[in-house]
Amino acid sequence: MSRVLIGLGSNVEPESNLQQAASALREAFGEVSFSQVYRSAAVGMSGGDFLNACCLLSTDLALSQVKTRLKQLEDMQGRDRSEGSWKPRTMDLDVLVYDEDVVDDELYRYAHAFVPAAELVQMKLPEDCEGLATVVSLRL
Repeated sequence: MSRVLIGLGSNVEPESNLQQAASALREAFGEVSFSQVYRSAAVGMSGGDFLNACCLLSTDLALSQVKTRLKQLEDMQGRDRSEGSWKPRTMDLDVLVYDEDVVDDELYRYAHAFVPAAELVQMKLPEDCEGLATVVSLRL
């Protein structure tokens, strides 16, 4: 079994979309542990603030299969890929770590990924991430 750390984010009806994604991830992968939910500003795109979280799960699927499944879940939630990547998101699901390998460097570049990830796996939060994301009361 491989351990997978996934980043979740939405800035289009984010409360509803994160809840839907959490349910879909549990249905697709079984037992899933979720971080707290954090609010952070949209960076490099228009739209409202993002709500972000991370989840940790175990699976027998290969990395490519996990990525394919996550893309399907994004599409089921209405992800629009028509105009590039810098637009509001109904749902964004990214594999950040697969087993012990960092898959997406976003984990180290943006507070919205690093802050919730630090709750689920042992990593020290960089000082420049502190205060960039705030906890919200939504539970997944």
